[in-house]
Amino acid sequence: MISATTKYLKKHKRGILITLGISGGIYFLGKYAKWKIIEFQEKAEQERIAKDNIRRRFQQRQADCAFTIVAHLPSIAEVLLNRFDVESIIADLQKAKNSQHSTTSTPNNSPGASIVLVNEPITTPSSSMIFVDKPVDIDNGKVIETNTEINNGNNGERSENRRSDSSGGNHPIHMSANQSSADKKSKIELWNEVKYKSFIRSIAAIYLETFLTLIITIQLNILGRYNYLYSITSLTERDREQVIQINPPTGSVLNPDIEKKYLTFIWWFLNVGYEEVIERIRIAVETLLSTVSLKHEFSYKDFVWLLSEIRSRVERTEDGRPYEFLNVLIPKDEADELEVLDQGGGGELDNNVDSKLRRLLDETKDFLHGQDFTAVLSSCVSSAFSLMQQDLHAHFVCQDSELTEKNVALVKLLPVLAQEAHIILSNVHNKFLDNIKDCKELQALCAVIYSSFDDI
Repeated sequence: MISATTKYLKKHKRGILITLGISGGIYFLGKYAKWKIIEFQEKAEQERIAKDNIRRRFQQRQADCAFTIVAHLPSIAEVLLNRFDVESIIADLQKAKNSQHSTTSTPNNSPGASIVLVNEPITTPSSSMIFVDKPVDIDNGKVIETNTEINNGNNGERSENRRSDSSGGNHPIHMSANQSSADKKSKIELWNEVKYKSFIRSIAAIYLETFLTLIITIQLNILGRYNYLYSITSLTERDREQVIQINPPTGSVLNPDIEKKYLTFIWWFLNVGYEEVIERIRIAVETLLSTVSLKHEFSYKDFVWLLSEIRSRVERTEDGRPYEFLNVLIPKDEADELEVLDQGGGGELDNNVDSKLRRLLDETKDFLHGQDFTAVLSSCVSSAFSLMQQDLHAHFVCQDSELTEKNVALVKLLPVLAQEAHIILSNVHNKFLDNIKDCKELQALCAVIYSSFDDI
């Protein structure tokens, strides 16, 4: 039996070896395939977890941006609402109007009547001169002689002398007329002030809210990217390779002092940079509206054109190139940077711009300078202006037909435009801020910032 088996094995040795080799190969190949499939699944799972992690972190970072913007929005609102206090001017005009109505409606024999009586007493008791009552129209600066009676021939000379005396500059009637002229001039100046400030405040609210959103979003996304990358470097070598391939930087950039100093640079925009924006808006508004009467009636199309023309003058230079707002958002030179650390830090931060902080500032300037930022700014401002135009469109629609538009006098649009600034600067359910944050160009810029790993 044993010999027969031995002979069989010797006779079929080659076939048996081939069979065993094929079987073993199939077995180990199956094991290898299974191992590779498991490895591939684990790698896919790790990549999915990594993508979910970075997506979750990215979304959380955008929520942090929104919260920070809302926290700083009252600072801008306080500046604009105090500097361009349209409501107080309108209240003063209303008080003056009410006072004028109450004065003119008082009977002539009452103490409050708007009539100035010039009583010139007679020289002798027997004189037949009758007092002359001369009412003064305060609004129009006109003097009207109502009653004069002459009985004696000699009174003609007296009457002539009286008229001669009344032409003097110190006469009460002339003083009242001059006062009326001054009041009228003051009212015109006040209404022009309302016209300019209403436009400047609402347009500046859009621009400053947009710039605040952009600078905070860029800063926090740069910091968020560093936080994400440094959280990855704390993993094991194998886990790092499975999650993402990076070149780990040497040293830590995001220590608390560096991060605090970097975030302090928002002080520049809130205290210095915004002035440049307001000045450009003021020049554009006063240039375009200086010849526009308060009674001028605008169609909706013309009013939209006016707003677009103001935008063009603000966002572009005289030769048509995009205006560079870099110095609005972040200081250009080192002296201004030291001022930010001194003033914005409240004396708690050292005035040293080291290499790590310099790296963050230079990277911020790179994102703020160029065509990409110009496109994002234009898109965000356009979305906010579109929303404001939608709010104003309701005042150009006829009440009896929503499809019919009407022309509206500029003076009737000013209170609406002034009120729009309160809506733009509201920190509760702010639809303007939501529109700016959700702008697809801004979201794309955030994604680019958050995923820029090449230079790290």
